[in-house]
Amino acid sequence: MDTLKNVIKKILKEKKIDKIEETEKEIEKEINKNFLQKHIKEIYIYKEQIIIETNSVEAKTEINLIKTRLKHKEKIRIK
Repeated sequence: MDTLKNVIKKILKEKKIDKIEETEKEIEKEINKNFLQKHIKEIYIYKEQIIIETNSVEAKTEINLIKTRLKHKEKIRIK
């Protein structure tokens, strides 16, 4: 019988929320947490792509530079 923790992990993987968390952690490692809070509106998954919405052109440029170093099989799109 599955424990609650295992059930939650399965749900997170099905909804690919774990991929969003990985992306946030990798961006945070490359830049810093304040950058994430100030310049990124939202990170979500749509049609097998990770979408990163930014507040400014500077943030979009910075994420584009980091995008090549992220370790994901999913395509990353920046808005």
